[in-house]
Amino acid sequence: MQTRFHIRAFPHEAMAHGIPPRIPFLPDNVVQWPTTTLVTGMEGEFLWLDEDLEPTSSVATPFPMRTVLAVAGEEHLIACWLDRELLLANMGTIPLGFTEQGISRAELRRGGTSGQARHPKGHTWSHSLDAEPIAMVCHDGSVLFSLYNRGLYCIDEDATERWRVAPPSWRYTKRRPRSTEIVALHVQGDEFTITSRGGRIQRRSMRNGALLEEFILPAIEGPLEHHFQAGEEHLVCSSDGTVWWLQHLEHRMHIKLSGPVQDAKWDPTINGWRIAGWREEIVLTSHAMHRNETDEIPHRVVFARGQTFILFNDGSWENAHQVPLVSEEE
Repeated sequence: MQTRFHIRAFPHEAMAHGIPPRIPFLPDNVVQWPTTTLVTGMEGEFLWLDEDLEPTSSVATPFPMRTVLAVAGEEHLIACWLDRELLLANMGTIPLGFTEQGISRAELRRGGTSGQARHPKGHTWSHSLDAEPIAMVCHDGSVLFSLYNRGLYCIDEDATERWRVAPPSWRYTKRRPRSTEIVALHVQGDEFTITSRGGRIQRRSMRNGALLEEFILPAIEGPLEHHFQAGEEHLVCSSDGTVWWLQHLEHRMHIKLSGPVQDAKWDPTINGWRIAGWREEIVLTSHAMHRNETDEIPHRVVFARGQTFILFNDGSWENAHQVPLVSEEE
């Protein structure tokens, strides 16, 4: 029996709709709901988009601090803001589509003139944090997050605490700088996992945070920068641009990119990973790696309109690289 691969290429510019309008600030996070997308900026800007990535509002800054973590709640944004210069951190929720301007950075620096001065404009709830937020995930009404050297916390979307546990301790035989820092949280059913920068994973209970298992990722060399997961597909990225693809936590392949990874998404239509790299867009499938060099730095991979777009660090968009279709014949 012999397998032949028939490859049919599509032009890179082929798309059913035009390129989305440019984001008028330096983009940071992209958070998506079924019919709404939010792009946040490096200085706290918000821009709401519709399902076609067309703006539905003008730019507003509810809070003049960088939104370092942002996840989609049921009808609102759940976010953490951080200003290392002013040593301020905050966590709260904002309703979908909220577009009012908050206090200025000068007011934030002065401490403001009211009790609401250090909270985002329009918040449903908001709390000041006494440590830097490191990672956060929202799943089935539970918000799981980590604060640096403080611990792990689980709350509901109304900020009612469900449990908290001490910072994880890890079974590293040799202590290396920053190896115990958390780089990712992932939830699957009634369990969640924590990935450390050194390459170890802890599996814990969503019911109370109790440790169930600790193990090391196979064939991985730290320090790690990212751990992306979609079901049993894992993409683990080191700070030097090395990328490992794992399936069911077993090594499948690894590649070396030209620099650190900015973002990655699993694309079920191609059964592969779309990676925003350092001045390059990468598509990694079981058949091949497709590399597309770019002038700007790809910042986020975004699915919309049944297509894939790349959002660059200057706010511009491009249609993602079209992967050749591959079929098999006996």
